[in-house]
Parts: sequence; structure tokens; C-alpha cells
Amino acid sequence: MAYLMPSLPNAEAIIEVAEPDVPVISDLNNGLLVGYLVDQGDHFQYIQQRHLTGAGMTEAELRRGAINNLAALLEEKGAAVQPYGDTFAVFFGGNFEASLVLVDVLWDEQLAHLAPNGFIVAIPNRDILAFCDEKSESGIEQLRQIIGRVEGGDHPITPTLYRRDQSRTWRPCAN
Repeated sequence: MAYLMPSLPNAEAIIEVAEPDVPVISDLNNGLLVGYLVDQGDHFQYIQQRHLTGAGMTEAELRRGAINNLAALLEEKGAAVQPYGDTFAVFFGGNFEASLVLVDVLWDEQLAHLAPNGFIVAIPNRDILAFCDEKSESGIEQLRQIIGRVEGGDHPITPTLYRRDQSRTWRPCAN
């Protein structure tokens, strides 16, 4: 499963890990990273370089498969979308809400009617995904308020708002 993570600029390595044990992490080049998890029932295990090598897969293949698995889980379980003022909140079980930004079909087809001018999203923690229409100034302000209310929460990702561009890429918004 693809798992959205924050990037850690200028972070120093605290623990040295042998190359085969290094988690596979993809940089989205927008301040966000994607890790890859396997659900072990009572916990998640990161996919490590040795798993990738053992499966004979490339990182690109892993990423495509992990996003497809997330999309399949979304199709199987569905997500609840609730309006809140001029924003919408997406609920998806508590672990992968923010990761849903990686599932293009969600934005291209399922949610497009809710933001006809494009999407602005807030993904402050792994379990929070809120969005509004790109042209809704009040919605954008409400997203900033959501970020402020959950600051310091569990599994933080980013206080930055993101805009989805025409190439399906999430870009940081100027605050």
C-alpha cells in the first residue's frame, strides 16, 4: 500500500541501516514522500530494499502497484465524503486518508464535481484529508484553520496546502 509521508529536509541520519534494510521511499519532489507498507494484521511493515530486490521489481513498479492497491481498497471499502462549511472531509479508516491524494481516479472522476475549478487539499496528518474548490477563498481559509487545529497531532505530514495541477501533480500553494 502506498503511504504518504512528510519529507525531512536537512535531517541527519540517526540510525545507520544496512542497504538491504533501508525502506523504499519515493520522493514526490513537492515536499512529500511515499513509503510502501504491507498490512500484517496488527501492524504495518515497510517494504525494504531487500524485498524489492527479492521480488525483482523496480521502485516505479512498486509505486504503481502500491497505488493500484490503495485504489482497489478505496473501491472495495469506499470513502465517506462529508461537507463542512466550504470544505469537504474524506474519511477512510484512519490510516490512509492523506495517501488518497495519490489515487488519480478519486480526483479525476469521483470528486471532480465538488471542485469544478480544481482542488486545494489539506493533509496535516495521515488520517486527515480535507479539500475545497481552488477558487473558494473561504474554503482555503477553513483548510488553514483545520491545519491549525490539528497541529502537533499523531503522524503529522504537512501544514502546507497543495493544489492539483493539470498534470495531476500536487504542488505546494503559496501561503
